[in-house]
Formats: sequence, C-alpha cells, structure tokens
Amino acid sequence: MKESHKDLSPEEAKAVVSEFVDSLSEGRMIDALDLIAMDAVLRDETGREQRGIRAIAKSLLPYREPHAVALETIETAGAEVRVLFRRKKSRLRGSFSVSRGRIRSLRLDPTP
Repeated sequence: MKESHKDLSPEEAKAVVSEFVDSLSEGRMIDALDLIAMDAVLRDETGREQRGIRAIAKSLLPYREPHAVALETIETAGAEVRVLFRRKKSRLRGSFSVSRGRIRSLRLDPTP
C-alpha cells in the first residue's frame, strides 16, 4: 500500500524552521537534529556540502553552545523558508526546504 502524506503549508514549514533555530539557540542539539531528514543536504557558508544526518550533525557542533544563534527574520517564499540569523560575530542567510515535517535541505550564505 502506498503511503499518503499531506505536505506542509508555508506556515507549518515556517514553524518547523523556527523550532529548529530555537532548538539550536537553546543548545538542544537532539531536538534540532530531530527536525532534519536523514538524507538532508546542508551547504554551509563556505560552500561545503554535507549530506546525511551524521555529516550535518557534525557540522552543527559549533552551534550547540546556547545562544550561539538568534533568529532575526523568517519568511516563506514559495516552497522555501528564508531566515536571517545572527551568530556571535556575523549574520547568515538561510534557505530551507521543508517536506513531511522535516528539513530536507539548508543553504547558508554570509551577509555583507
């Protein structure tokens, strides 16, 4: 039997991304990782690509310190959720793809 699913509305996808950033900000890595698909892809601000939950978990280790990131803005743009968040010494733009309640891809770009 085929599994059916209802994809998320833009507001539901936005809520998933918000919870992900909040979890990182509060140092709750397990909760943050629970929102990422096992086969997700992350491209960090240096252009390096991480594939799969293990590689992504390793790349997120610098963010595990509480308050290492703070969400500034979040908006939906079609199927994407775009965020601007602050780190201690920089700001990053993030573009998230969310499906079935999990983050499928994340692209981080530095801001000027």
